[in-house]
Amino acid sequence: MTTDVLREVGRLLEGAHVPYVVIGGHAVNAWIEPRFTADVDVTVRADAADFEQLKQVFVPAGYTVAREHGVDLPSGPDFVRFVSADGVVIVELQAAKTEFQREVVRRGTPTEEGLRVATVEDLIVLKLIANRAKDRIDLGGLLRLPAVDWNYVERWALEWGVVDELHRLRRACSPTAPST
Repeated sequence: MTTDVLREVGRLLEGAHVPYVVIGGHAVNAWIEPRFTADVDVTVRADAADFEQLKQVFVPAGYTVAREHGVDLPSGPDFVRFVSADGVVIVELQAAKTEFQREVVRRGTPTEEGLRVATVEDLIVLKLIANRAKDRIDLGGLLRLPAVDWNYVERWALEWGVVDELHRLRRACSPTAPST
């Protein structure tokens, strides 16, 4: 995905005035050597009214709502997928409904493209939770970055039941890394 597309998505998200953070591949690409990723994954602190505001920004910009989950929930949708008119850009928004997700949004950091991306620490925890093949590849790079707040990562890894996997991967990435 081009930098111009990411800037446009960032502009749209900022224009909705809804707290957000990019997670997934594009967030990982902000911290380590970029890899291909087909969509922009975003966590938003949003209720039903905020999701309507997001639609009011994305739809006039040429996006359609391709999928929604939880529209009838009192707290608003859990998930909305926007697709550009040409079908090339997919933006997937998930609602921050857990304490961890709200913390990930709060801690987001801006990039030069105008996107707020998840911190390295939050990405490590998210990738541990998802635990797909591509997540394990991303973890290989993220775990090697300097100045990681391991206390923060440990706290959330323990909360989500992935601390043993964290220790295993840290040992695999660096034989001298502490296991706790």
